Amino acid sequence: MKRFFERAALLSAAVVIFAMCGRGFPAAGADVRTLNLSTLAPLTTVDPHNTTNLQDITFLKQVFEPLVFQNEATGDYELRIAEGYSVAPDGLAYTFNIRKGVKFHNGRDLKASDVVFSLKRAAENPKVRNYLVTVADVSAPDEYTVVVKLKQPNAAFLNNQNMVFIVNRAEVEEQGEEFGTKLTLAGTGPYFLTSLKHDVEWTCDAFPAYYRGEAPIKKLHYVPITDASAGLIAFESGELDWYIAPIANWDALSSNPKYKTELVPANHISFICVNYLKKPLDDDNLRKAIAYAIDKDAMNIAVFSGHAVNADFLIGAQNTGAPTTGIVYDYDLQKAKEYLAKSAYPKGTHIGSINCSAGGNYEKMAVVLQANLAEIGLTCDINRLESATNLEYARTQKFDLLATGGEVVGDFDAWRLYCDTRAVGAYYVKYEGGKFDYKKMDKLWDDGISVADTAKRKEIYTELNNMIMDTATMLPVFHRPTPFVWTTDLNIPRNYSIFPQVYEWSWK
Repeated sequence: MKRFFERAALLSAAVVIFAMCGRGFPAAGADVRTLNLSTLAPLTTVDPHNTTNLQDITFLKQVFEPLVFQNEATGDYELRIAEGYSVAPDGLAYTFNIRKGVKFHNGRDLKASDVVFSLKRAAENPKVRNYLVTVADVSAPDEYTVVVKLKQPNAAFLNNQNMVFIVNRAEVEEQGEEFGTKLTLAGTGPYFLTSLKHDVEWTCDAFPAYYRGEAPIKKLHYVPITDASAGLIAFESGELDWYIAPIANWDALSSNPKYKTELVPANHISFICVNYLKKPLDDDNLRKAIAYAIDKDAMNIAVFSGHAVNADFLIGAQNTGAPTTGIVYDYDLQKAKEYLAKSAYPKGTHIGSINCSAGGNYEKMAVVLQANLAEIGLTCDINRLESATNLEYARTQKFDLLATGGEVVGDFDAWRLYCDTRAVGAYYVKYEGGKFDYKKMDKLWDDGISVADTAKRKEIYTELNNMIMDTATMLPVFHRPTPFVWTTDLNIPRNYSIFPQVYEWSWK
């Protein structure tokens, strides 16, 4: 009965929306084919302020929008909910002019008060508040102006707010604690939710009142497929129209005329975390032995058939502030054995388990890492977990070792999420305590965004990167490519490295 009323309410809201924009339902003969897509994990939430899970965000970017969007391909900032903005001469305030006529999916008009509510709400959630770490206050002088005051200048502010989505205050408050767990019409994006079963499937329709014009593709259907091989079978059998394929199948797929394909370098880092809070991993020499034992080339071949780019630093060189010199751990068995000999465990020991999400690239990384460590006398198990559980354990340091990765887009400050001690509930390694100079690390995070000069920022982040590398707790492995494959009746003008923009797609 509850589901009936939810569906009835949604249908009622949709009718209002169609009537308001004078469009009605799609005319007879309109192409209303459903675009079938998948994610590698079930949705953990549809609350955009309560997740940094890549699979969640990949979908939520079709439903929710930020003030300003950063184009992954060009790095340029494109106006979305904001139709313009200005920055105070001292860099301590951003004034956003809110676009008039923007509708939420529930038919309500977007106002500055919704933006103020969204930014303040996001700043309170540890999962996303790092994006707003320098915000002192947010206010609305009138219905279409928002002023964001900063505690200090922040050269990465626009880059970070790209990941902060605007929601409808009224609907969030009406749903209360249930927001994120049920159908919502609180977004302004090109698609709105029409059904939601987090673990099974969810669907969307194109939003007719979308201020940039209705999307060419009218219906989306998502299913979570956690095993990449199963996902590929679903694509090849016609159940999916677009897929991020296993790289091991790339040669066969790219040579098949039935499909369109593109291999896109991703702004993504795969890395290994070592939890120094657990024994025997609290031994500095043991962690450095692990660092030198990692065979990145072997991992690259096992996971991406050699198509990934091995990583020396925490972020790719194309990003602002990215280091290009400093401490690097190259595969060196001799050095690994020397550090092990200097540790409290010169003959080796069992070091616990490697946590990873089951059935994907990180499990393959874990298998190679296990073999690498065995070469120097360190044994460990592999703990294969459901994706959401793995993420929860990572954020609460419930792991010994962790094979994982994430998108770090545009600026070195994006890495703050994983290790700034103030990002409690989001960071993977907890540096706060007596072992490392975490206060200096935190200061370098703040110093890095306080200056606009890119050369100076690179200098600051090189020092910070070296401090993190010296702990041997966060070890970069490679930057992966993204192997896209789609059906020939689907027109995709551009595949972005991480987040697809389905709004740009159309049927041929």
